[in-house]
Amino acid sequence: MPNVEEIQSDVPPGWKMSAREIAILVSLSVMSLVIALDANIIVTSLSAIIQDIGGTSTQAFWVGTAYLISCAVVMPFIESVSKVFGRRETLLPCVGLFTAGTLMCCFSYDIALMVAGRVVQGVGAGGMYVLCLVIFTDIVPLRLRFKLYGIIQGAWAIGSMCGPIIGGAVAEHTTWRWAFYLNLPICAYCLGFFYLCHNPTKPVEGISREIARIDWLGGFLFTASWVSLLIGISWGGMQFAWGSAQTITPIALGVVGLAATVLYEAHYARHPFLKRTVFTSLNSVLVYILGLLQGLILYGQLYYVPFYFFSVQGYTATNSGLAMLPVSVLLIPGSIVSGVMISRLNSYRWAIWVGWTLTTVTSGLLIQWGVGTSVVVWVVTLMVGGVGHGLVLNAQTFVSGASTPDDNAGESAAMYLFCRTLGTAIGVNVGSSVFQNFMAMRLPAELSAVAHHAEQYLATLRSLPDGPYKDSVLGAYAFGFQRVHTVFTGVAGLGLILSFFIPRYSLDRTPSFHASREEGRVETKEGNT
Repeated sequence: MPNVEEIQSDVPPGWKMSAREIAILVSLSVMSLVIALDANIIVTSLSAIIQDIGGTSTQAFWVGTAYLISCAVVMPFIESVSKVFGRRETLLPCVGLFTAGTLMCCFSYDIALMVAGRVVQGVGAGGMYVLCLVIFTDIVPLRLRFKLYGIIQGAWAIGSMCGPIIGGAVAEHTTWRWAFYLNLPICAYCLGFFYLCHNPTKPVEGISREIARIDWLGGFLFTASWVSLLIGISWGGMQFAWGSAQTITPIALGVVGLAATVLYEAHYARHPFLKRTVFTSLNSVLVYILGLLQGLILYGQLYYVPFYFFSVQGYTATNSGLAMLPVSVLLIPGSIVSGVMISRLNSYRWAIWVGWTLTTVTSGLLIQWGVGTSVVVWVVTLMVGGVGHGLVLNAQTFVSGASTPDDNAGESAAMYLFCRTLGTAIGVNVGSSVFQNFMAMRLPAELSAVAHHAEQYLATLRSLPDGPYKDSVLGAYAFGFQRVHTVFTGVAGLGLILSFFIPRYSLDRTPSFHASREEGRVETKEGNT
């Protein structure tokens, strides 16, 4: 790998985005918002969905998890496909898949179709999400990415925070199907905008040669292995015991498959979609790990904090979503302000260190939440968490690219986003297993099975008269919640320690592309975008 100093260059004097690029930035922000909205709107509307179409607690769990898993595992491969056919040519089918999955969910009348729709949505969302970041990386110099990506990151944060509020509102006041209907006009906008604003390009070498350049076998091995591994992790401690054959077999197959993927990509693939240069920098590997850890913590909190309000505090679905506002009030401006400061100071490590410190403190404070936690305590806790996550979200996104050549900027960005999204799937899965097992420890013996149907039991719980029996059940819910955040605190502490090993690199670099603004496309060394 070339020395970083050798590939640095100054931001061009007077550099600014064209009108077309500004329009693309706005559309990328809209896509980022709808992806985050769709991932989080389920949190407070899931109970209404299951009550209407039927399903067990385990099946309800898969409505959320199927989306996150499918979203994560396709990211690196879709990024590699976009280098062959072009960024926007690849983006359009992804938006189409997301729209098709949304329609499947809108018209679901059984749990099987709902889960299938969420898988299709997840594949489309994974492609949209990674291509949002890659297209942005293609057109913006490294030093300015922190500042400008705050816009896209802010849209993502708005979707993440508004999702539980909107999900609760539609579940209480209208049909849950509106949680998916709302996606359709946004999908139509994205499809229409990118269809009108881009100019399709005919492959120089012919379509058959272009298809041959895609690493189909490597992509299949990578995707199938991660799916198998994550399914095993999802089953462990919930559907099956961790030591059972049903749990160990998919995990083992996933591990073996990933080893085979690495071997194939390193020695046999003609056009490997996993490049060694993406992993040769210690800085990049550290950031990938930190991305996974932050995704695990962030989505774990976004899932279980609203559930705490809904169960332990007895809030309505809408109020449970509104109670998350202290996070968004500071997460969004924190992300934007940190991006501006990083660009001006040409330094990013301070934001990562402060962000991980605040994230660790927040996770520790969440352990103290119980049945009698006051409003002041939880508001302050969530505000601290909002600042911490806001700092880390923006600062880490492009740090991996600071130590890699610009030719690998897209792959580096895609790998970071894959790791962070992978963390979200793992966080929800691990959190569910921890919650159910520890909640069962505190429940009366005759109610131990309730831990596996915690959401469905809430209606019964609220109808119980006040007294020692109800208090013991609420205490079990609170205990499960506390143990989940005990695990997350350990993860946050690990992230804080690892963050101090990130080296410093200069951010004064420009993307290696030539913008053909008259034609409205960006040409890279790898292909058209």
